[in-house]
Amino acid sequence: MTDEQTLRSLIDAWFRKEGFKQMRFQGPTERITSHNMDHTLVYKLHNRPDHLTFYKESTGGSLIVFEVSTQDGKVSYDGYCPLLLFGIWERKLSFKANAGKLAAYRKEGSEVEQRLLKMLEGRG
Repeated sequence: MTDEQTLRSLIDAWFRKEGFKQMRFQGPTERITSHNMDHTLVYKLHNRPDHLTFYKESTGGSLIVFEVSTQDGKVSYDGYCPLLLFGIWERKLSFKANAGKLAAYRKEGSEVEQRLLKMLEGRG
């Protein structure tokens, strides 16, 4: 196994341990549906070349998403909470350590991000 494959396996195992699923794209865009209080929530995730996409359902049916790239032995990522307003307007909300109760998913995303950074720091 190459170093690149080993790094990707490490990342995949870490996210799975944290309760995330890896998105298996069939095309350029996939939709994730969740439910909260009898409401259906739909999120659109876009396939980014050379990235692994991990997602996890959070408070209130919200999603936490990480798009992770492993190149040249380095890990880079974009972490966000997707939002689809009116079924057409896409937003990527950043994580927020001091988010209030209405945005607890952004706080959870921030906590996961801190654990990810700690894990990456320990491997290098």
